[in-house]
Amino acid sequence: MNDNNIADRAAVLITRLVLLALLILAPSSLMASDQTRSILMLTWRGLTPAEHSFIAHLEKLGVDADIEHFDAGRDQTRLAGFLRDRLDDIKSMDLIYTFGTTVTMTVQNFHVDNVPRVFNIVTDPVGVGLAPALDRPPRGMTGAKHSLSPEVNLQLLSGVYPVRTIAVLFDPRESNAVAEADRLSSAAEKRGISIKRLRFAPDAKEKDIQIAALKPELEDVDAIYVTSSSSFVAHSEALPQIIPEDLVSMGSSSAYVGDGITLVFGSEYEERGRTAAEMAAKILLEKVPPHNLPIDEISAAEATLYINSGNKAASKLKLENSRNAVVYK
Repeated sequence: MNDNNIADRAAVLITRLVLLALLILAPSSLMASDQTRSILMLTWRGLTPAEHSFIAHLEKLGVDADIEHFDAGRDQTRLAGFLRDRLDDIKSMDLIYTFGTTVTMTVQNFHVDNVPRVFNIVTDPVGVGLAPALDRPPRGMTGAKHSLSPEVNLQLLSGVYPVRTIAVLFDPRESNAVAEADRLSSAAEKRGISIKRLRFAPDAKEKDIQIAALKPELEDVDAIYVTSSSSFVAHSEALPQIIPEDLVSMGSSSAYVGDGITLVFGSEYEERGRTAAEMAAKILLEKVPPHNLPIDEISAAEATLYINSGNKAASKLKLENSRNAVVYK
C-alpha cells in the first residue's frame, strides 16, 4: 500500500471521529429539537390517573414530548369550538391522545386523518362505530379499550353470583352507555336472564325526582349493572342514593370501585395509560401506522376482580368460584 492510500484512509478515519465527537458533544437542546414530539392531549373531565400514567410511561419509553392539554369540561360544544379554532395547528401535531368515547368521536368528526391518534378509556369502540373490529382500527387511529364487553362481564358475574333478573342503569345521552346497555340486554336474553333498563341523567335538574322513581324499580331484581358513563363518574354520589346497600351492583369501569358499587371486573386506569403510551411510542419512535396496531383489550382471564369491602352486598358473592385475582378496595 502506497503512502497516498494510507494518508487518504487516515483522513477518512479522522473525519469520522470528528463527526462522532460533534454528535456526542452537541448541545442537548440541538439534539432535542429533532426528537421532541408535539402531542395534543384532549380530555373530557380533567386529567385522570390514565393521563398521568400515559405521560410518565411515555417518558420512560424514551419519547421526548411537548404535550398540550385541553379539557372539554364535559362540554362537547366547547370541545368542538376548540377543535374548529385550532384545526390548522392540530393538523401539524405528531400525535393526538383522546380520553373517552365522546372526545374520540368528536375528534373523528373533524377528519384529522393525517395526524396519528391514540384513544384511551373507550368502553366499546366497535359498538359506537369507531372501528369495524378490534383488530381493524380505522386509518390513522388505535387505542386502549377500557372495559370488558357486557357479554364477558355478565358471564363473570354469573360465576360468582348467579342472577335471574338484572337491571341496567345508563345515561341515554351517552352513546357508549346506550350501546353497552343494548349489548347487555342481548347477552342477558341469550342467558335467559330478565333485564330491566333504567335511564338516569344525574346532572339534570330533576335528579331527585329520577332517584325517587328509580328506587322502586330495583325491588324485584337480583342485581344492577352500571354502565360506563362519564356523568355517573362525575356524579358518583348519586349512585348510593339509588342502589340499596344489600343489592349486588356491578360496574363496567374500575372508576366505580369505592362509589357504592359491589364489584367490577377490569383493570386500573394506570394500566390503560401505560398501554396507550406503549402504542404511542411505537407510532412515534418506530413509525408504525396506528391502524396496524390492534385496539387493545384485556381478556377475561387477565381481568382483576375488584371488591368494595365496605359494601354489604359483597358478602353475597361466592368468591371461591372466581378464577380472577381478587383485590379489595
